[in-house]
Amino acid sequence: MQEMEQNKDDLQAAIAGDKIFIRVTGRGSFRVSATLKQFIAEMISKQTISAVVLDLADCIGMDSTFMGVLAGLSGRLKLTGQALELINLSEKNENLLATLGVDQVITHYSHSHGHSLPEQSAESLPTAAATKKDLAETALQAHETLVELSEENRPRFKRVIEYLKVDVDRLNR
Repeated sequence: MQEMEQNKDDLQAAIAGDKIFIRVTGRGSFRVSATLKQFIAEMISKQTISAVVLDLADCIGMDSTFMGVLAGLSGRLKLTGQALELINLSEKNENLLATLGVDQVITHYSHSHGHSLPEQSAESLPTAAATKKDLAETALQAHETLVELSEENRPRFKRVIEYLKVDVDRLNR
């Protein structure tokens, strides 16, 4: 039971051809967001990638940092002709994306859309390796992205952004 609790929020990744597949297990949260972002940036710098596919079949929820990271990744990937796709999205998670307007900038499906994570080469990403500074900077960028995405998000996240800016400044000293 203890081991299961520790592994509740997890990212498993595999590369097949020119696609990165990532399965999100547990919550898509600030705890896994920095690792997700760093892993994708690293893989894209090493090889030609046409798409990043996130399988959310085992994702029980998402927080605003995770959704902001997804929106930011989607925008950056589109600039270079790459795509971010969310598959196996539950109704609950689809509603969460819609609440913040993220559903407007990310291709998403309630089914597998013909994709599946290659099981034999999937490996867990080291989500516990992110530093407090990485987490704070990722959260700040994510929330700024959400405000850029929809003006309705500004009052929702004004105080969060102010707090995160102070936190990032403190951690940069």
